[in-house]
Amino acid sequence: MWNPLIVVTGAAGTVGSQVVKHLAEAGHRVRALVRDPAKAASLSRSAEFVVADLLKPETLEAAFKGADKAFTVAPPAAGMELMAANALEAARQAGVKHIVYLSNFGAGKFGPSPVWNWHAAGESRLQALKVAWTILKPARFMTNTPFPFSWHGIKESGVLAEPTGTGRIAMIDPADVGAVAAKILTSGGHEGKAYQLTSSDFLTGEQIAAKIGAAIAKAVRFVDSPPDEIRAKLLSKRAPDFVVDSVLRYFETVREGRWYTTGAVSEILGRPPRSYDAWLRNNAAAFQ
Repeated sequence: MWNPLIVVTGAAGTVGSQVVKHLAEAGHRVRALVRDPAKAASLSRSAEFVVADLLKPETLEAAFKGADKAFTVAPPAAGMELMAANALEAARQAGVKHIVYLSNFGAGKFGPSPVWNWHAAGESRLQALKVAWTILKPARFMTNTPFPFSWHGIKESGVLAEPTGTGRIAMIDPADVGAVAAKILTSGGHEGKAYQLTSSDFLTGEQIAAKIGAAIAKAVRFVDSPPDEIRAKLLSKRAPDFVVDSVLRYFETVREGRWYTTGAVSEILGRPPRSYDAWLRNNAAAFQ
């Protein structure tokens, strides 16, 4: 039985590590790309590891050599668009037959934002390669709900401060994104499709605060903070300008009511996506 070699970039990242985990546990051949070899220690021993840097194309030829399929993701960092382009080109040159690309729900959809713009460029570049493709467009990760800059307020004063107004937030557990990617990489019928991935949760800031409070047995209240306060908070933590602009644009789209949920995870996996309550139960210690 044919067992294709699947390359996973960003293998030590939030989603990439989950893709490696799901593929390796199912007995598939996995080559995991990591930039820092020390991070490979926490990943499955069933995977083959290779050190490569998406900003250095000369390191990617050997990493993709002999691969049949690939999962590509570039971190939201300076050079993100170039990293995605280098990964896609390396996959094409290696003769990869199917590429699954991790984009974002808002890319090419909700207006200008540096990260969304870079993802949209990656989608366009992928579709022009003449290689079978699938695009995954996840909503806000539960691991970023709330965003890291909000954790201090929850811990210290029981306040979740984000400028979302009464807008509702769609989200997804990154583990489900990894499971979806692994499923698509090992089954047919997904070529040429883009999937918007969310859980069934669709919550206001007040509802998120209440759920966090219930999970940690502490009163947590929501404060609809002014965007300028969030900008100042991010800049005080030396967040790059592109991060500040992208986060604030995200909050604008929530306030505008532009988000929604989909049934894509259930359709692909044959089971419901993980709920925010379930994610909180397993991660409540992070808020203590």
